[in-house]
Amino acid sequence: MTMKRNILFDNGVPRPLRKRLQPHRIVTTQELGWEQLKNGELLRTAEPDFDVLITTDSNIKYQQSLPARNIALIVLRAFRISMKYYEPLLSQILETLETIEPGQAVYIYADSKLAQKDQRKGRR
Repeated sequence: MTMKRNILFDNGVPRPLRKRLQPHRIVTTQELGWEQLKNGELLRTAEPDFDVLITTDSNIKYQQSLPARNIALIVLRAFRISMKYYEPLLSQILETLETIEPGQAVYIYADSKLAQKDQRKGRR
């Protein structure tokens, strides 16, 4: 059974990805006029209406107190922001959308070298 989520795409997330994440409801920060909102303000503004924020900003988890939030975070990590790199991650993104809970942050990597780099920096 698929849980339908209300998802907000942050600025860096490629818009064509939304077609591949059906049946979820997806809105972009640009569509809402929220593209200028920064991390904390964006999370506060999105919380009442969205279950999940999908972003490419790997630092957001460390700049905000996520456990206190009523929104989940999926961070997509690739060397380049492009559908070419994110398309292979679709099944992992969809699986994560089924299980992620408010206050959680899940990093999904397009390249294991990037995951290792983030791990050395203390991310993940």
